[in-house]
Amino acid sequence: MTLTARDVATSVFGAYRLARFDPAGLQFIDRTPEGALKSFYAAVLVLPAYALLLAIRLIDQGIEAPLMQVVLVEGIAYVVNWTAFPLALHRVAALLDRSGRYSGAVAANNWAAVVQMGAYLPAVVLSKIGLLPDGVGSALVFGVMLAMMTYQWFVLRTALEVNGPTAAALVMLDLFLSALIGDFADNLL
Repeated sequence: MTLTARDVATSVFGAYRLARFDPAGLQFIDRTPEGALKSFYAAVLVLPAYALLLAIRLIDQGIEAPLMQVVLVEGIAYVVNWTAFPLALHRVAALLDRSGRYSGAVAANNWAAVVQMGAYLPAVVLSKIGLLPDGVGSALVFGVMLAMMTYQWFVLRTALEVNGPTAAALVMLDLFLSALIGDFADNLL
């Protein structure tokens, strides 16, 4: 299960095309079961940006837990967060009679996270460094978050070939799981 730089570039390009609401972006993503497994390497690509966002959040919240505790708790939460939705989606895809499209949906959703982070990190940094007037930074972050959810909705709707409300419910499921995992981790710090 070797992942080459070309595989990564092709998959991220496919995710970029999906971000432009082009369903043909799926053609650039390996939607086989092996491709779905390889797509979890996207978590490695996103990790540095996630660590920066985590540091910003912990400073904002005034959390002063020991560094090892933060690394351990947040590291486990990161892995659980990357796997919770795909595990839930496995069951949901079966219930929706979309098991044959499950691998492609996982791969597309994972590679989409790279594109999402490419938009979210700059928005948060711009909001936090004080270059934007009061309220504008928060509005920017909120707008980017809405765009990210819309993008994920399109990815799941396209990859699973489900209707809009079903894709919206899946986005809400992912959001719920992420919030649950994040809150649990925060309570351990």
